[in-house]
Amino acid sequence: MDCSQIRDAFISGEPLPEEQVKEHLASCAQCRALYAHGAALGQRLAAQAAEVLALEPDFFGQIEQKLEHEVGFRAWLRSRPTRVRFAAAVLLLLLLVVVGGVLRHRADFSQYPLPRVGLLLCVYLLAIVLAFGHELSESPRPNAVRDYAGLLVFGLAVPILAAFAPATEVSRQAGAEGALGCFGYGALFTLPIAGLLWALDRDERPSIRTVCLCAAALGLSANLLLELHCGNGNPVHVLLGHASLGLAWLLAWATARRISRA
Repeated sequence: MDCSQIRDAFISGEPLPEEQVKEHLASCAQCRALYAHGAALGQRLAAQAAEVLALEPDFFGQIEQKLEHEVGFRAWLRSRPTRVRFAAAVLLLLLLVVVGGVLRHRADFSQYPLPRVGLLLCVYLLAIVLAFGHELSESPRPNAVRDYAGLLVFGLAVPILAAFAPATEVSRQAGAEGALGCFGYGALFTLPIAGLLWALDRDERPSIRTVCLCAAALGLSANLLLELHCGNGNPVHVLLGHASLGLAWLLAWATARRISRA
């Protein structure tokens, strides 16, 4: 006799051998609670389960089917604690910023105003970390909609504002050409982050929260990288090649959500 047989007996209403039940109850406090006070709790839970099964006849079969799909590397990643998934996303971001931005820094890096780079790094990194935290957290938050909508607006607006704040004399004199190259560079270096966020997301299909937060995080990550890599401060170039990446990732995630729900 085991707990599953006790559960099934309550749901089906079929009696079990009394001696076997007593033997099991002697070692199982949870099942003893089901039989306490004339089995009131067990009967109440069985009635609730019957209502669920009436609405979903293959309820347990659907659960087993979902569990069968939870295998492989992505399932292992999704099962990691929130702090581990969060750390993985942040570490990958820092690695890509170092490789794509610091090691391949802009030509006028020596003239780059320290207050500007410090301010942008702090603002971008703080917003990205907040977006990662909201996306990967499972804890309910009272102002969740306001938070992720605000981060999305922030992620789209700040790069646009930064386009009109040139950093050096060299960047001010640059032309608007090369926007497509910067767009591709930013998209290429943020693609691994997008893949990791998809792998870490526990939702079966991308939610609106996922769309907004991932677009904000990826757009800001791309602009942070390009701020260190690209020395072209022409507003048209920055708007087309840098700031547009946030909108592009928003459209990409929204399209993925629509396809997954089709």
